[in-house]
Amino acid sequence: MSQSATVTNASAFKQGSLGLQIVLTVITFGLYTLYWGYSTASQLNNGTNRSLTPILALIPVVNIISFWQISDAAEAVTTQSKVVLFVLFLFFPPISWFWVQSGVNDTATN
Repeated sequence: MSQSATVTNASAFKQGSLGLQIVLTVITFGLYTLYWGYSTASQLNNGTNRSLTPILALIPVVNIISFWQISDAAEAVTTQSKVVLFVLFLFFPPISWFWVQSGVNDTATN
């Protein structure tokens, strides 16, 4: 069984404004979420013991793989399990987005 995701480099995380992200998502008709996925995957790739492929977040159909990778690595910065995060990414993304971004923000400030 694989080990749990852990933070290996807290300086890789950057705080993001949840309010601004919502505004940008609305203004760009949802395209901002692709950027957020890429940016978050990059931060998790550089800041945890997980190896992610951030570019997958930019390919609409293939980004399901990115959702799994982000969910797996986000266990290191959230209190949620990767399965819960992944299911929410698929069926109700705003909650998973909130949990992951909040965890990234907490890690960036600590």
